[in-house]
Amino acid sequence: MSSNEPFKDPFTVFHFIGFLCVLLLPTLPASLTWLKLTGVL
Repeated sequence: MSSNEPFKDPFTVFHFIGFLCVLLLPTLPASLTWLKLTGVL
């Protein structure tokens, strides 16, 4: 296993996606409120 190919490891991909979700989670309510105010939803 080469450390230059992290996406060959499924756990690394899952960890990366989970990390992105955790980062985006706090912005979700504000994003939905903003979309409602602008009439997109």
